[in-house]
Amino acid sequence: MFAVTPRRSLAAVAAGLLLSCAVAYAQSSAPEASPRPPMAPHGMPHMPGGPGFMGPHHGGLFLHGLKLTEAQRDKVFAIEYAQMPELREQRKAIEHARRDLREMVVSGQYDEARSRALTDALGRAVARETQLRAQADAKILQVLTPEQRKQISDREAQRVAAMEEEAGPPPQPMM
Repeated sequence: MFAVTPRRSLAAVAAGLLLSCAVAYAQSSAPEASPRPPMAPHGMPHMPGGPGFMGPHHGGLFLHGLKLTEAQRDKVFAIEYAQMPELREQRKAIEHARRDLREMVVSGQYDEARSRALTDALGRAVARETQLRAQADAKILQVLTPEQRKQISDREAQRVAAMEEEAGPPPQPMM
C-alpha cells in the first residue's frame, strides 16, 4: 500500500472535487423534462440552483464528523464567506452558458462558432469554480489540527479503497 501524506490527502481531496464537478456537469447537461429553477438569491445556498457548498457542515462533507472548536468553525465560515460572491458569479456563468447552449440546440439554429464560444465560457467558469473550491479546502485544512487532518486523510484513504474495490479489476484488452 502507500503512505498517506498531507500532500496525497490534498491531491485526493482535489481529485474528489474534480470528480464531483464532472458528475454534476454530466447530470446537469442531460436532457430535462422541465427547465431548471433560476439561481437562488444571494445568501441562500440550500435553494435549488444555489451554490450548495455550505451545508450544515461548513467546509463540505470532508469536515463531517470532525469536532471543530468554535474558533475553527468561525475561521471556516470566514474562508467560505469570502469566496461566496465569486463562487456565485461562476455558478451564474455556468448556468447561463448551459442554458444558452441548450436553447441554441433546441432552436434548430446550431452554430459551431457560437457553440465553441459557449462551451469555452462554460469550461472557464467550471475551472474557476473548481479552483476556488480547492483553494478554500486548502485554507480550511490549514485551520485544522494535525489530528483532524489525519482523520480526514484516513477517511479519504478508506473512500478511495472502497471505490477501487467497487470498480473491480481493469478490463482485459480485446486483442
